[in-house]
Amino acid sequence: MKQRVTRRAQRYPVNLEVKAINGKPVADTFLKDLSALGARLESPTPLAPKIRVDVSFFLPAAAQETRVAGAVVWVKPLVEAPGRYQMGLQFFNTNWQIDQLGRSGMLQ
Repeated sequence: MKQRVTRRAQRYPVNLEVKAINGKPVADTFLKDLSALGARLESPTPLAPKIRVDVSFFLPAAAQETRVAGAVVWVKPLVEAPGRYQMGLQFFNTNWQIDQLGRSGMLQ
């Protein structure tokens, strides 16, 4: 039986377009949820678990790109969308700006 994991930070559902991963432009890649500690990424290109990633995207109403650094924790193929993958990212540094935007309803 799976054990329930208590989250240390609130996750916020989003659909934010990722502009670049590790400095290289990407297409058709999106953040599907976001928290101060990590994110769920969906892409046609799987990333290997445990690799370091730098992800660039625009937060709603932001004038400049947001960049976060972290590591891939898990990778799963999407059964309902062949050729697409979801990946869990854990950030190296906590980004409380994301949590503040989520609490204020500005990530939707």
